[in-house]
Amino acid sequence: MASTETTAVIRRLLEDDYIHEQLAEASAGVRGAYRRVRSLPPEKAVQDKALYDRLRRAATGVTQAGRRALGRPEPKPKRGSRLLALTVLGATVAVVVWAARRDSEARANASAAAVSPVAPG
Repeated sequence: MASTETTAVIRRLLEDDYIHEQLAEASAGVRGAYRRVRSLPPEKAVQDKALYDRLRRAATGVTQAGRRALGRPEPKPKRGSRLLALTVLGATVAVVVWAARRDSEARANASAAAVSPVAPG
């Protein structure tokens, strides 16, 4: 882990190109969000997805720059939940088994009906 002393952080802020790129990305996001807000009425600005994308872009840039300046590693990505995949797989197997049983019962009933004569009523 990198040093978090003030001089080391300032040195990284001044010299690290990645930090400069992320801060430029953040400022572009803020600038875009400001332009977007100026052109929309408040009721629509609150619900505007493009505005939220620009704000997310700005927040991500600041976060990445700050993390790099402080020398902290990027967090490891979280693994997806396997519970959902197992649930979908289990449901699929259950549907296939149910359909196969229903189909075999329908075939058995159809063959039984074809073999047995119908009594005249």
